[in-house]
Amino acid sequence: MKKLILIPILALFGLNLMAETSALKPDTVIDAYLEGNRKEKSAAISDIIVVDVAHINGLLTAQNGIKQVRLFLNGIEIEGSVPVGWYLQGDGAELKFLLQRTAANNKTWNMLLGYPEFGSQFFNLPLSISIGLTGQSSQATKISSFQFLRIEHVWFWICIVVLLVYFGVLFRYAKTTPMLRDTPADLTPLGIPGLAAGNSPYSLGKVQMAFWFSIILASYIFIWLITDNYELITTGILVLIGIGAGTGLGAVSINNNKADKTIKQVQDLQAQQADLRQATDLLKAALPAAGIEAKIGYNNFLDCQLTSNINNLIDGLKTGKDNFINDILTDENGVSFHRLQMAVFTMVLGFVFIYTAWATLTMPDFSATLLTMQGITAGTYLGFKIPEKQG
Repeated sequence: MKKLILIPILALFGLNLMAETSALKPDTVIDAYLEGNRKEKSAAISDIIVVDVAHINGLLTAQNGIKQVRLFLNGIEIEGSVPVGWYLQGDGAELKFLLQRTAANNKTWNMLLGYPEFGSQFFNLPLSISIGLTGQSSQATKISSFQFLRIEHVWFWICIVVLLVYFGVLFRYAKTTPMLRDTPADLTPLGIPGLAAGNSPYSLGKVQMAFWFSIILASYIFIWLITDNYELITTGILVLIGIGAGTGLGAVSINNNKADKTIKQVQDLQAQQADLRQATDLLKAALPAAGIEAKIGYNNFLDCQLTSNINNLIDGLKTGKDNFINDILTDENGVSFHRLQMAVFTMVLGFVFIYTAWATLTMPDFSATLLTMQGITAGTYLGFKIPEKQG
């Protein structure tokens, strides 16, 4: 009885195995090369590649003609990749495809070319090449390592040189000029020298402005190198640059207003001190009249107080640099949380920005919520900065 039951089971299994074996199809794509050079197994955007196909009659139907065939890279359909030319011979064919980015397939190209890792695949990305009907899966292929030129070597090194020059100039002038530092107060009205240009503390507002500009510049060049697309700036990027510029401008304006007020205070105290000393000289001329010495002593005490106040105000105008971290995180009361908050949030968003540009080959378009948060931290910094003495 068991044998009788086993026989139909084995027969059914054999039929399924035969069906699966007969369903196995030979490779449809047997070769791919750059148009005009059969030996060239690499291409780039704007090139035309020729895909050598076998058994194409099994793919085409009355409803799906040659115009419904699409190019597949790494098993992913390139939307809109209609053959620009073809040659049919029996059951085989040569199909020509133009490698181009369009609005329809831009995200697909970004997915294929994103996440570039330094190494053998940084400049040239190996791709499998196949064909298939639009909306369906790709056909079997022999081509698994067709070289796609992701980044042109010459342009890459040109852009690297440009960025190195930019960052070299930025760091040099940041160190020796007020470009990223508080502008030294002009103490000429007081008749004393001010701080040297490179000795004033770094300004958090200016540093943030330079931070965002540098990240956006480097990301823009990187994405352009791979995608050849220069229409990358989004509304969110403009808002981000505006927040950075507004913060830097606000910091400079507050510093200048405070410096002008302090200089006016010093001038008023100096005028009081001059009047006091003149009165003291008149008292000395009246010696040895009774009670004069006590008045002279009191005037000398007031003179010392005025001198101390004047020196304190001038010292505040001549606050020198410490180091970069202390300059941007501290004020007269030490490390300030509002400064730390702004610095940390800016760095976090900067990391997200860089990662997104590298992974997706697009400029991240931050939401209104994130941009508002960045604006709040910048506004808090400027609000607390008004009573501060340091950038």
